[in-house]
Amino acid sequence: MGYTGLFVMLAIIFLIVISNRHLFWWIKATIAVYYFVISYIFITTKNKIDKQYENILPVPDAYWDKNSGWVNTMVGYYFWPLAVILLFIYYKWYRSVQSRIAKGWIVVSFIPATAIFLIITFFFGFGYGYRP
Repeated sequence: MGYTGLFVMLAIIFLIVISNRHLFWWIKATIAVYYFVISYIFITTKNKIDKQYENILPVPDAYWDKNSGWVNTMVGYYFWPLAVILLFIYYKWYRSVQSRIAKGWIVVSFIPATAIFLIITFFFGFGYGYRP
């Protein structure tokens, strides 16, 4: 089972958090520890679910229910905190600029950022929750 998508997502989150000047170092460290812990829990539990139903064909409905439920739970743990972090960063960024044009561009940039966030959320849930 590959977790490349998860690691890429974590790298993006860490780049956003670590490179942000509006977050204190201890908040950055707390966010990093949080994502490391939930990633460990996610991977170990997902591997246990996969191992429990390994080599059973056809794949039973119990596997799909358990796996999809677990991934949907983890989507909340990954993406709700990320949404709060991103909203905070956008708010601080918006407040830090003085020009109306700059503020307008920040608001406009929020639209594709929201779309990318929703797409990544969908692909995470779909990719890990609905494949054998």
